[in-house]
Parts: sequence; C-alpha cells; structure tokens
Amino acid sequence: MKRRMIALASAGALLALTLTGISQPAWASNTTYYVNNQAGSNCSDTGSATLAQPWCTFTPINAHGAFGPGDRILLAKGATWNQQMNLSGTGTSTNGISVSAYGTGANPVISRNDSVDDRGIKLVDGDYWSFSHLEVAHAASGILAFYDTTGHNGLSFTDVYVHDIKGLIFFTNGSTNSQVPSAIADNVRNSSGIQITGKYTTFSASDYFLKGVRMDEISGDHNLNTIGIDMLGPMEQLQSNVGGSGGAGANMVQNVVIDHLTSHDDNWGCDEALRLFTVKHAVVMNSALNNEAPCANAGGTTAVILGHLEDVSIVNSEFTNVMDTGSNDENALDFEIFNNNVRARNSLFQNTAGSAMSFLRLGGRPGDYSTNNESSSNVMINNGAVKGFGPVLALNLASSTSFITGTIKDNINVNSNFLFDQGGGFAGFSTTNNQTLANGSGAVYFAAADFSGTQGENGWSYQMYNGSAYSNLVYNTAAEKWTPAGQSVPEIRQFDQHPDTTSTGWVARAWTAPTSGTVSLRGRILKSDNTGGGNGILARITKNGSQIWPATGTQTIAAGDEYTGVGYALDGVSVNAGDVLRFETNENGESSNDKASWTPSVAYVSTPSEAYDWGFNAGHEGGWGVFGATVSSATGSDPHAINLTSTGTDPRLQSPDQLHLNAAAATTVTVRMSNATSNTAGRIYFTTPASPSPTEAMSVPFAVAPNSGYTTYAVNMAANPLWAGEIKSLRVDPIEAAGAVNVDSVSVTGTGPLYINRVLDAGFEDPSANFYSYAPAGVWQYLGSAGVQRNTSAFSGTQKAPSGQQTAFIQGTDSVKQTLNLSAGSHTVTFSAAQRTNNGGAQALNFFVDGTKVSTSAFAMASGGAFQSFTTPSFTTTAGSHTIQFTGANVGDNTAFVDQVAIK
Repeated sequence: MKRRMIALASAGALLALTLTGISQPAWASNTTYYVNNQAGSNCSDTGSATLAQPWCTFTPINAHGAFGPGDRILLAKGATWNQQMNLSGTGTSTNGISVSAYGTGANPVISRNDSVDDRGIKLVDGDYWSFSHLEVAHAASGILAFYDTTGHNGLSFTDVYVHDIKGLIFFTNGSTNSQVPSAIADNVRNSSGIQITGKYTTFSASDYFLKGVRMDEISGDHNLNTIGIDMLGPMEQLQSNVGGSGGAGANMVQNVVIDHLTSHDDNWGCDEALRLFTVKHAVVMNSALNNEAPCANAGGTTAVILGHLEDVSIVNSEFTNVMDTGSNDENALDFEIFNNNVRARNSLFQNTAGSAMSFLRLGGRPGDYSTNNESSSNVMINNGAVKGFGPVLALNLASSTSFITGTIKDNINVNSNFLFDQGGGFAGFSTTNNQTLANGSGAVYFAAADFSGTQGENGWSYQMYNGSAYSNLVYNTAAEKWTPAGQSVPEIRQFDQHPDTTSTGWVARAWTAPTSGTVSLRGRILKSDNTGGGNGILARITKNGSQIWPATGTQTIAAGDEYTGVGYALDGVSVNAGDVLRFETNENGESSNDKASWTPSVAYVSTPSEAYDWGFNAGHEGGWGVFGATVSSATGSDPHAINLTSTGTDPRLQSPDQLHLNAAAATTVTVRMSNATSNTAGRIYFTTPASPSPTEAMSVPFAVAPNSGYTTYAVNMAANPLWAGEIKSLRVDPIEAAGAVNVDSVSVTGTGPLYINRVLDAGFEDPSANFYSYAPAGVWQYLGSAGVQRNTSAFSGTQKAPSGQQTAFIQGTDSVKQTLNLSAGSHTVTFSAAQRTNNGGAQALNFFVDGTKVSTSAFAMASGGAFQSFTTPSFTTTAGSHTIQFTGANVGDNTAFVDQVAIK
C-alpha cells in the first residue's frame, strides 16, 4: 500500500509569482503572435509579433494580459527558451486560444534550470486553451494549468513532450525535504510535466473547476509525474469532505480524455508516473507506461495512482516493467483512496514486482471507500512474483464489516496466483470467468504490445478488405502505421485503426494461429478521435472470413463513444494451425471520424500437443534462470523476450527442475529467438533422475541462423538416445559466442501422455472460483461435497493456504482424484492438509490408488487448523495411467483442506 499522505505544516503568508512584462499596446482578438529567438529571425520584444518581426522572448507575452478568442501564440520550431510563460484569458468553444509551433524542424523547447521554482508555462483560470507541438523540460512543473475560480471549460494538449520535470514531491524540495513556498502557492504537490491543479476556499457538490480536458499524443520520460491532475491541498487527500462540499472532490475536474500517452523511465522521486486525483468521468486509453518508478521510495512506488475518482476507465493500454526497488507496492495501478466506479479494462499488465493492481482501504483515513471498481478482460503476465503477490491484490484495514466492493471478471492470467488477499479480502467482489493459463504459458497475444512494422511478426498481419478479398497494407515507418501505398486510409496504428471510405472497405488486424488448440478472445472497441463527430463505426470478428462475433449483424460503436465502448469475452474458440482471426472495422454510412481504439488479445487455453510453452516477456517466466549473460529490460529492448548480452562464450537459460516430461511422448523442443552475432551453434541440454547434471552427451545441437531476426527452431530431442524415461530439466544455450540474442519463447510438444510422475494443478489454483466452488471443472475430479475454496472464504475464515490462495476441500466421505501417467516402480505422494476450524467436526483422509486403499490408517489433522505435511505409504505401479484419490473418512459436516500435492 502507498503510505504517502504526508502532513505538512500550514504555510505562512505566501506571495504568488508576479508577472514580469513591459508596456504593450492593446491587442485585438483573433491575433497571431509569433515568437522566434533564433539568429536571422529579426525578432524584437517591442515589435509587431508578426512572422516578419516576431517577439524574441516571453516577456511581452507575460505583459500582454488576458488573451481573447482566436488568439494564437506560435513558437518557432528549432528554437529554445529558458523562461516561464504566463498566460490567462478566455476563448470560446468555437474560437479557442492556442499555444503551438510554426516553421520546420524540431518542436520548440522550453527548458528551465531544474529549480523547484521553475515552471515552463503557467495558465491561470483559462477557458478553451490548447497547447500543441511543444517540448518542455527541466522545470519543477512543465505546463501548469491553475484554477482558483470555478466553472471553467475546455483545455487540450496535443503532441507535447515533457522530460526531466522534477524537484517537488509532497510540496517539498526533494533534495532538502523542506517546504517550497512556490509549490504551496501553485498547489504543486508533485512535479508533473502536464499539471492541472488550483486553490479554493469554498467548494460545493455542484461546482467544478474545469470541464472538458483532452490530452493526446503526450510523451514523457525522466520525470516525477508525466501527467498530474490533483486539485487537493496538503492533507486534503485524507478528507472525505473536501472544501466543505460533502464529497471527496471527484467533481473538481470532469470529462477528461487521456489518449496515446507514452511514458517511460520516470525515475526522479519514483512516487508515480501518472497521478489522477479529483476527476469525474474520464478515460485513459491507447497508452503505454514502461519501466516507471524504477528507483526506491519509502512510501511506495506505482505507475499510476488513483484517488478521489468517480466513473473513470483505464482501457486498451499497456503497463509494463515496474521494477523491484525494495519499496512498498511496486504495482501498475494503485486504487489508493476514495475511488468509486473506476474500471481497469482490456489492458496488458506485465512484469510488475508487486501486483498489477491493488484495491486499498487503509487505516487512519476516515470515510475512505473503494466501491464498485472493476478489473475485466485484462491480460496479466508475471505480476507479483517478486513479492509473492498475485496480479490482483486487496487490502482493507478500515473496517472488517464494510467491504471493498467490485467486479473481477474475464481476466487472462499467466501467473501461479491470481487474487492475493493481503487483509480484509475479496468478500465484497464478484469474481467470474478469470482464467489462469497452465505451465506459465507464453501463448498470449496482445495486439498493441505485439505491433510491429513487419507483416506476420508476433502472429499479427495488417490488412484491408475491398468487398471480395483481403490484401496486405504497407508500413509507413515515419508515421508508424499501416496503410495502402500512398494513401492515408485505411490505417492501422499500434492501438487504433481507421477503415476505408467505402461501405465495403473493412480494415483488419489479423492473427494467424501458429498451432491447433482452443483460444479465448478479449477486447473492447471505443471511438478514438478528437471531435466525437461522424455517425459511429461497425465492428466484427471473423475466422477464415466467416463472422464469429457478433452472432448476428455487425456491432455498432456509437459516435463519440470514447468512454465506454463495446466489449466481448469469447471463450472456447477452436483454431487449427493457419486459421486467421480478423478484428475488423468499417464505416457506418459515412467515413469521417471513424478511428477506433481496439487492442484485441488472443490466449491459448489449451493445445493438445503442448506440455510447456514459456513466453518470457522480459522476465524469467516460469522459474527460468539466466547464466553467462546479462539481461536488459531498458527502453528499446524487446518487452516480449529475454534480452541477453553475453560477454563470454556460454550464455544459457536454465529451466526449473522437476518438469516431469515423458521423453517417449514429449519429443520436440522449440526455441524462438533472434541472433545478433555471426555464431551458428545452439544446443539444448537435458537432465534425468539418474543423471541430474547436464553433460555434452545429454544434449542436442541445432544450427542457428547468423545475424538473423526472430527465427523458430524445432529441435528433435529424440535424436539423442539418452532422451528417455523422465526428463527433469532443460538448458538452452542459444549461441556459443559473445554478443546479443533475444529469446522469445521455449516450448515442449509431442504426441501422447506428455508428463510422467507429475501432479497437475498441485495447488488447486482455480481463479474462476468465486471464493468457493463445488466440483469445478479441471484436471481434478471432485465427487460429492468436494471442491475448491479461496482464502477468507466462508470455508476457510482466517485459515490461509500454505501455497497460493486456494485449496481443495473435502466434506464427509466425498473425494477428489486425478489420473496420472506414472512410471513403473515404487512411488509415494506428499501433500499438505488441515482441519477446517470455523465449522463442523474433525475430519481425516484416506488415500487410494486405482480404487485400492493405500493408507493403513486415515491421516488425521491437528485441531488447531495449521497445515501439516503428510507422506503416503509407498505403492507400486506399472507404467501407464493410474488414479490417485483423497477421500474423507468421517461422515457428516466435517471438512479437510488439501494443498501442495506431489508424487515421488
């Protein structure tokens, strides 16, 4: 949890920053003011501010007074200023005021001195202002929009790059931890590249300070916050009655769209990169935050902090690589305080040291609530492994009788855990249809993260349909989008797509199945344009040209629907290798403003011939280790692979032990990798119970293409006669040289029983179970009153699973069993079990193999409820299929919990 609500002493009498200027004539509205300090510009601060004689500095701007409707302040491209620009004035909805660029070259730069008093641009109580094509750097606040009166409207930012915005954290100087008068005066809690804040004495429940905010194509790095919206003063974050309004202040800033935010490596202070407070009715979409908060902060780190919010969606975005810095939290989304109806939807959360998202109600914050929030249809990969969390965490320290409430549904999880109860739990949540993929599967495709400039890369192609056939689009490298050659539409970008201008002209993001199996599809389609114009768009999903969604007709996305859109969760979709799923949009009668936000995901739930599929996703997924090389997750590296750089000749990846592969059936190891060296030699090693150390004799070489992009190598391990019996572990040596190589995935496939002496789902982790489920579907069979229960359920109370979040439960004389492929010989089974303590009587368990009782006496558990470890008597089997079974020994309302089942 983030303990960052720091008390500040009352500031004394503080003087606001004064505007510096010189005498200027009165200016009419609809005037363009040119500013250019470059050599040869003929600039003069006492001149006419025309293209022929621009102003040199911001001094005449600061002296101008309020600007009016239609006024434009244009800064010359290629120019740089070290000065604060001070602005005020009121435009109209049809005739706004703008600050932008003119000329050619790089966007104009405002670069300050890294002082805690520095601002780049400060706008006071402005209506209908826009800022575009700017770069702001080295200030404590980049572009600051300050409001101390209510009822303002219209503020937009487009193509703004902010970097090295730092110095202020919790209203104090980060280097001295002392209060900064200018920060208190401007109400700048944390340094932010684009910042909306203000001050007030009274504020009613019907008031607002600013309504109608758009931010599009914002980029930032090496800041504290790239974007910060927070109207609260010191200590007001802890108040449920803000400004005496009777509310938590969510209505202060309303109707906010943050679109195409790209932020990374915000490594000053490391509190968070995106701060959303005091906002109502907002959406964050089409955005990518990577490697945020990569340094330690005692209060905690997160990519995004959420507080005092109402009706906010975070959708179709990516949050990747929140590092382990020894801080609290280390998550992607922190639902911190006073949040209602905040939704995380259809986004990718990948490689966070802590949870992907944390739902919090901490103590010492009267009136705090976390209600009606949502996590749905997200893809979650390798989240919380460092801290031992699951992707979704709940912590309620405020009240044991007033729950955190919300919905957790349709998520795709690649992690050993899913829900992690840190205290107070999930009792107020509805949890349905969340799927955890077996074996640490890497067979997950998220269209935005997989986007590239090569047709077919990462499984995706980019196409158009002309009414009779599909054809490939051409990649425009400069614009980073796919279009027909020489045309602007149809187009496909990383997060969105726009159809052609005819009713037959569909545009399609196409995924080709690399293997047969069953997949789950997730997605949400929203409008993604600046005007809300047009008359909506049409959408569909097809398989090999035949529509599979919606069931009939086509799905309409209404004009201007940027906040909600239409979602889908399709499960049980069968594909054969080579099948093509297309995610298509079209016009709805006319073609203006038809851009759609859509980042579809595809996840293999099962593949009949697959034992393991590790997709590394920039982390050591599934317990793999790296030796003889360094690993990079820096910006520019592939976030979907392990990026290795070897300084010696023996880089290698080591799998976890106890894979329990059946060598007779699992014969193919497939490696997908790129090679930036001239080396051509790869090798795969293996171990067995009899030979637990890899040797040259226990390996199979494979030829690697030199200086090659991603290439798939299928290695027949049966070529080595020692590949026999049970395989314990694998080692992949991708090259035998110094240099760089990226390993995207390793998989093991074959035909027949792929495992031997392995218990599947040994921890009974079933994320679809809503706290407890009788007889859920899975590899275990539950007979009678047996099933799966989660920590803090009505079954467990305060008892916690020894591993993960769930256990099996067995009531009365009912059973749980699984059929395994075993080797010939003697075996034992180990397991953990506990007596249920909050209801019923004592229970004991008997153990059976193939219907024959093996335990000479029932396994009895201590009455205190602690989990104990047990080992069955040895039993002998022939090679082949055999069924192990746990059965309750005591009739009646008597329950035991079972976890951590393994066979020796």
